[in-house]
Amino acid sequence: MAETDSGEKTEDPTEHRRSEARKDGNVAKSVDVNAAVIMLTAAGGLLFLGPSMGRSLAQLMQAFLSGPALLELDAPGVVRDAQDIINHVSGFLLPFMGLMFCAALVANILQIGFLFTTKPLALKWDRLNPISGMKRIASISSLAKLGTSIGKVLVMVTIAGFFMAANLPMLQGMASVEPDVILGVISGKVLELSFQLGLAMLVIAILDFSFQKWKHEKDLKMTKQEVREELKNMDGDPQMRQRRKEAHKKIAQAREMNAVPDADVVVTNPTHISVALKYDPEKNPAPVVVAKGMGEIALKIREIAREHDVPIIERKPLARALYRDVKVGQPIPESMYEVFVEIMAYVYRLTGKSLPER
Repeated sequence: MAETDSGEKTEDPTEHRRSEARKDGNVAKSVDVNAAVIMLTAAGGLLFLGPSMGRSLAQLMQAFLSGPALLELDAPGVVRDAQDIINHVSGFLLPFMGLMFCAALVANILQIGFLFTTKPLALKWDRLNPISGMKRIASISSLAKLGTSIGKVLVMVTIAGFFMAANLPMLQGMASVEPDVILGVISGKVLELSFQLGLAMLVIAILDFSFQKWKHEKDLKMTKQEVREELKNMDGDPQMRQRRKEAHKKIAQAREMNAVPDADVVVTNPTHISVALKYDPEKNPAPVVVAKGMGEIALKIREIAREHDVPIIERKPLARALYRDVKVGQPIPESMYEVFVEIMAYVYRLTGKSLPER
């Protein structure tokens, strides 16, 4: 009881708790995963779309530089120039922005799957409390996040610094090279640095997502009392479940008792077990168990059988086998056919009836 009342969250969260948390938007998610995927996608997009983007920008600059020195500020001219700019820019910007959107979407789906909820956007009045806000800002969790963010920046700056230090002498030696060559080299180096930063961010993102997953699981843990309360709310009170179970059992027993008067024979143990059998070759190729029971139920079956002149035969091994292996409503197995035929032959000799043909 001391462990139960301690309030420690030692139990794994139930599926219901996980589901409710997901509905509220409480899922394990790392913004670093989004940043890493978007950065790598942007670098890859520039690698493949960069030449066409450069040509489009060059054509745009050429169109404006080759135009008249004095611009007409009339309305039709402004609209026409704006349309030209939009046409040139949209030709490479829209595919690139679409690529970024798909990257962000995939990054979220990989982390949390398909989830749409507006609950995180709901206004929470407790967050407007300045005292609570200061406590959150000064909390250990906020300081840890700040330290982590500074650490990420330092890692990125360090990688960029080493990259620049390694490539700066080469760039300084290109002072006499043609401008288009210098532009191509710089573009390649920028892409190389982007991929390095993206890969570093991806490593950080994997570590951060693993931590967020662990923290989310830890936050969802439950106390033993919470687990009991949730099970009680989901399945109902244990006493009520037991009452419903007993009620269903009584209904099933009542149905079985109603089938005893139509049985052909009751096989007994002799006092502990009773099994009522019905043989109707037009409905079933084999005899069917219509009722069975032990103790008081066995006595009740025999009592009803006597009231309706249903023969009662004592066969201990057969009664035990029928009770153990055959459910109510199921036919007896073939291994019991021979014994049943002998029993029914004896019963029909007593009653003066003839055994139905199968």
